[in-house]
Amino acid sequence: YGPYDAQGKALAEPVVTGMRHPWSTRPAGSEQMAWRFKLPDAGVYTVYFRVESTFARFYAASVWDLADYLQATQDKRMFDGVCYGLLLGLVVFSTVMLLVFRESIYAWYLVSCAGALLALAGFNGHTLRYPFAHWPEAAGFFYSVAPPLWAISKLMFGRSLLRLSHFAPRLDKVVLAMVAALALATVYGLLGSHPLWLFRLVQASVMASTVVLTAGAVMAMRRRYWPAVLYSAGVTLLLIGICAIVVASWGWVAWTPQQMDMTQTVLVAESIVFAAAMASRVRLLRNSEEALTVRTQELVEALGTDALTGAANRAGLASRAGAAIQESRPFALLLLDLDGFKGVNDTHGHAAGDVVLATMVQRLRAQLRAEDMVARLGGDEFAVLIAGAPPRDVIAAMARRMAASAAEPVMFEGRALTVGMSLGIASHPVDGVTLADLLRAADSAMYACKRRPAGGECYAFASELRVG
Repeated sequence: YGPYDAQGKALAEPVVTGMRHPWSTRPAGSEQMAWRFKLPDAGVYTVYFRVESTFARFYAASVWDLADYLQATQDKRMFDGVCYGLLLGLVVFSTVMLLVFRESIYAWYLVSCAGALLALAGFNGHTLRYPFAHWPEAAGFFYSVAPPLWAISKLMFGRSLLRLSHFAPRLDKVVLAMVAALALATVYGLLGSHPLWLFRLVQASVMASTVVLTAGAVMAMRRRYWPAVLYSAGVTLLLIGICAIVVASWGWVAWTPQQMDMTQTVLVAESIVFAAAMASRVRLLRNSEEALTVRTQELVEALGTDALTGAANRAGLASRAGAAIQESRPFALLLLDLDGFKGVNDTHGHAAGDVVLATMVQRLRAQLRAEDMVARLGGDEFAVLIAGAPPRDVIAAMARRMAASAAEPVMFEGRALTVGMSLGIASHPVDGVTLADLLRAADSAMYACKRRPAGGECYAFASELRVG
């Protein structure tokens, strides 16, 4: 009401505005409760305020020069814009992470960032100014529901990030109970129109949950779960900011706009630290997955099987050949190399190369007996162990069939891929009494075969090269 001059004459009509009124009622077009007065000249003027506040605050009125006020509001809007931009970036980040990994932790982080954004926009008056300028009831609804939504999602995010069900099962149950209680209280608070009671409940839940989750983080850190370190840093930041709001809203200290700015700053900082904690979690999971892959490969190697093709690996070949050598049993060792395989890999990709390798193993097995063995030594190099002492012409015929089957096209995504095969053949005990000797002899024979003119035999015997 007013201003009134010294004679008690009102210089303007009464103005009724606030969060329960459309944005058009704001006389100064400001997110703050601001009135613009035009005074005729210097003098003493009186202004009366009748304030209805859901949160029972005591407001201190102050007079601003118009230029100073506009500068202050411009600085505040720039600060708010930076905070909103960071939160929007985190919303996009969490959305991408959710779409890629499809884990609930990213959904909770997404909701917590969105809740923080809505809560800050409501506290700063931007929800009423922009999306709900003509619908103050909706702005009031989000003003009340955004803080508990943020608190609930933050609890669930912390529970998931800290893996409380694994590291601290009892604390996990406490967190779930807090979430359920907060959700029920939110519904009751909205239905009963108790926003102050609900707001203070959110404050209390954040304070209590910070203690509980910090205890869970300590337990996780003792188990060398390092994302918990960053999480602890984030909740510590938030605790500082929340304390500034709590002591003011309960009337323990005078309310100042800087308290809200500090809370806004630490809330955004907490969300950024939580994003770093999630990145640390992803890195930890990736390292664990890589270690598991290495361990799996080691186990596969120990079992003597090549993981890609299902053939025996070098260890499997060594085991079978070593047993035959120790028992002085004869066998033939064929060393095979795929001609043109590098071109297939370079042109069509490693997936095509993997299909070719797996197909070659299947075709080689089709030419062998049950007691024979196919082994992949690495890359496109294979070895075939023929049990017993078959005659030369039998082994030669087998080598021709192997090369012929290898030359048949391999279909990959509608494309026909072709490779050739060169074979070097060594016999135990004629060409060596150890596996290393036999592999060297077969390797020399195989490369002698590769040096032959086109149209020559696809195989060579080590014994014949030595005789020659």
